[in-house]
Amino acid sequence: MKMKRILSLIIITALIASVFTVFSLNTAAEDVDIEDTGADNTLTITCRRQVLGVVEVGSEFIYQVALDSAGYTVTGGQGELRYDDRYVTIVEHGDKRSDGTINMNTYSFPTRIRNTNLVTNYLGRKNKAVYNFAKYGGVGSFTEDDHYFKIRLKAIKSGTVEITHYTTCIYGDKDTKLIYEDASNRQLDPIPYIIRTVEPAQGYVGDADGDWNLTVMDATYLQRISVGEDLTYNEVSADADSNGKVDLLDSLNVLRYHAGKQTKGKIGEWIFASEQ
Repeated sequence: MKMKRILSLIIITALIASVFTVFSLNTAAEDVDIEDTGADNTLTITCRRQVLGVVEVGSEFIYQVALDSAGYTVTGGQGELRYDDRYVTIVEHGDKRSDGTINMNTYSFPTRIRNTNLVTNYLGRKNKAVYNFAKYGGVGSFTEDDHYFKIRLKAIKSGTVEITHYTTCIYGDKDTKLIYEDASNRQLDPIPYIIRTVEPAQGYVGDADGDWNLTVMDATYLQRISVGEDLTYNEVSADADSNGKVDLLDSLNVLRYHAGKQTKGKIGEWIFASEQ
């Protein structure tokens, strides 16, 4: 009987060892395949063939348009954001209306435009978003520090995507064109102009393993960090309870998040430097 038990243990041990050997070989083979492909998991954003920025696929980023109106008072305008929805998608980051649509005003139009609730007819369509704004008496002048248009997008495919924002602004009682289809009115002195920027996210709070997803695997990853394993991580993302340090409490916060219980900090939020 004792001999049978010993034989059984030897067989079980051998089976377990073989499973781990197969797993290790498969994992190694997958690593080689990924390395050999040289696949780039990034998306390059351009505007008129000029590179605005590079972001990782799966991450969110902010597309901003700044208008320097050269001191002229803006009385109205319209805009159209054009993009390829195979590569990016607009993140519906705003207030949900009773009919299920999203009011993007609170996010897309900061500073004076947003605060005076001027934007009307914001429409999201295939490969573009259009809007207009107006106020009698004007909304004042803009500088580069004013984000005339700002919207959050998500990178969904690697490669290069052209994102263009066409702007038309008017000023004065006679509706003189200040900017028309992004072309400045050269009869003005000084001449107004527009610049565009892309801001990648600093992190996605709770996403410790850096795959731009928040899963229970992030809790395991945080436990491994906490016991001293030499793992790479983004501190902004790994600090799941937003208390300024990465420890076992972050792992607990991720587990509470997935269990639907009360959590601490900014877990589940995208962090951008310009919004802090």
